Amino acid sequence: MKIILDTDKKTINVPYNYSEKLAEINRIAQELGGENVAKQTFTGYIDKIWKECMADSDRHVVTAQKPNRSK
Repeated sequence: MKIILDTDKKTINVPYNYSEKLAEINRIAQELGGENVAKQTFTGYIDKIWKECMADSDRHVVTAQKPNRSK
């Protein structure tokens, strides 16, 4: 799932179906891990992934390729 951090506008853009995808993540986690698995919240999921990526930024922070502009 692609989530965009816009540092100019200071916004975090999530897909239109983010809530549905998060509900599916929680459903699968509960099926695999049982009742002891903590549910991911709307902002908690983004925060969790952000912290994981920043903890190993050499591997998880990537630079996008320059757009190919054909004339």
